[in-house]
Amino acid sequence: MEITHPRIEEYLRSLAPPADPVREEMERLAEAHRFPIIGPLVGQLCYILARSIRARSIFECGSGFGYSTWWFAHAVGEEGHVVHTDGSVGNSAQARDFLARAGLASRVRFEIGDAREILARAEGPFDVIFNDIDKEGYPEILPLARAKLRVGGLLICDNMLWYGRVVAPAEDPDTRGVEELTRLLREAADFATTLIPMRDGVTVSLRIG
Repeated sequence: MEITHPRIEEYLRSLAPPADPVREEMERLAEAHRFPIIGPLVGQLCYILARSIRARSIFECGSGFGYSTWWFAHAVGEEGHVVHTDGSVGNSAQARDFLARAGLASRVRFEIGDAREILARAEGPFDVIFNDIDKEGYPEILPLARAKLRVGGLLICDNMLWYGRVVAPAEDPDTRGVEELTRLLREAADFATTLIPMRDGVTVSLRIG
């Protein structure tokens, strides 16, 4: 299911900031291999959200080959840091290469393994936690965010419309995971959440205490 009309999507993309050579290469790689990335529209949204709260410490749950990390590393500035996590050694190596060539590697700590386990033992609090792990595991992110996200910080979750599957009865673990996290965020007294119908849907949850 198309979340945004293709002509509107094309128009929005025309307004996105131009890509530098490294980001452009990452986007070409994702398209060629059908590798899921947040894309420039959600990337710019993440950048603006992180800058708006002056984020200096960001944890990514599921970073792939570093596309979202590129945006967050720009947002935190030279004094900030981003924790890049991925279960794939190959993805982590690609991310190191891309971010080094972009001049951003010094702002990134690369971790290989299960993002949930890495976050559980990480020293917080963080200003932003970005969630893009396997959707079946989405509900497990909220209690971790409660423990590791500062009050006034943001939990940003990608794929929260899950290609429109959320509007039909959930029949697979991934859709059920997205729906359950959505329910938990809606009922959470300590988070204020909005769902933005951009690309595949992004929830932005403000930790309010």
